[in-house]
Amino acid sequence: MPRAASRTARRRVDPTAGTRERILAGALAVFAERGFDGARTRDIAARAGTNLGLIQYHFGGKERLWRAAVDHVFGTLESALVQVVPERIETPAQLADVLRLSVRFVGANPHFVRLMNDECKRDGPRMRWLVDRHGRRLYDTAIALAEHGRRRGWLPDLPAPHVYYLFIGAVGMIFSQAPECRRLAGVDPTAAVDAHAEAVVRLFVRAA
Repeated sequence: MPRAASRTARRRVDPTAGTRERILAGALAVFAERGFDGARTRDIAARAGTNLGLIQYHFGGKERLWRAAVDHVFGTLESALVQVVPERIETPAQLADVLRLSVRFVGANPHFVRLMNDECKRDGPRMRWLVDRHGRRLYDTAIALAEHGRRRGWLPDLPAPHVYYLFIGAVGMIFSQAPECRRLAGVDPTAAVDAHAEAVVRLFVRAA
């Protein structure tokens, strides 16, 4: 490449490439740890290794950043599920793979569960936005999957809301309560993700 062209290519490189993703990851962590009201954008910027002005540049403020962080993590979950969920679940082993994927996702993204737990324990505009934009679709998908498995005898026969929250708790609690787990049981959940995935499968799926 000629030297002038090389200089032009270097000038075209976006110096903020990757910054948006770092801010979203930092925001999810800080919102999960401190709640929306306790989170400060300066702390999010510090966690992301960037400056405060770039949060305003990319997101325009704390509320829009919170929503973008939630959209981003749900988008990541949906992309992961697409990789493992076939059009039709034909065997209990396929169902077990969906459960394993769910555990591995939460194990890799414990802030997701902490943020959901914090926002969904109170009635407010963020909870309603979260449920209407993402939670209802996740619930409907999970219940349809549970009903499919129940009809085939792969899953327990339980009312829809109970099976949903039992599953959510079984998948995520160990990761959201990781400090307690380490102190109580001497187990680091982040080092036992696959073992926990198998425990969840054994708990829910028959003949997997």
